[in-house]
Amino acid sequence: MNNHGQQTNYNRANGDIINQSGTFNTGIDKRIMRDNIDTQINNDQDLAQAAQEIKALLNQLSADYPNDSYEDLSAKAVKKVDKNPQLKSRIMRGVKEGSLAALETMIDHPGAQFFIKFVEEVFILK
Repeated sequence: MNNHGQQTNYNRANGDIINQSGTFNTGIDKRIMRDNIDTQINNDQDLAQAAQEIKALLNQLSADYPNDSYEDLSAKAVKKVDKNPQLKSRIMRGVKEGSLAALETMIDHPGAQFFIKFVEEVFILK
């Protein structure tokens, strides 16, 4: 119950009535929730955009080096990402909130698993 700034709480176990005065907020802090949602959306966008760029890079390398294995193409892609600070940063931000597995799924390229393995070795475990 709320009586003009005074709230009465009932302790059902003991039958006690505890009178408290003051302003009491209930529920969740919407500002924090909004910040968390905005951060998640931005990181999801970073991850999705990074995945698109990686897929395009892997496709281009596949066309340029048609006889290379997916592992070799992925190693070349990681080297190119390492030279592109913006893409590298997007990958790291996205992976920080998401996961490498999510990135691998989003890339949708046969060499994605090798790329993720190299990203983990070169950027994360280093």
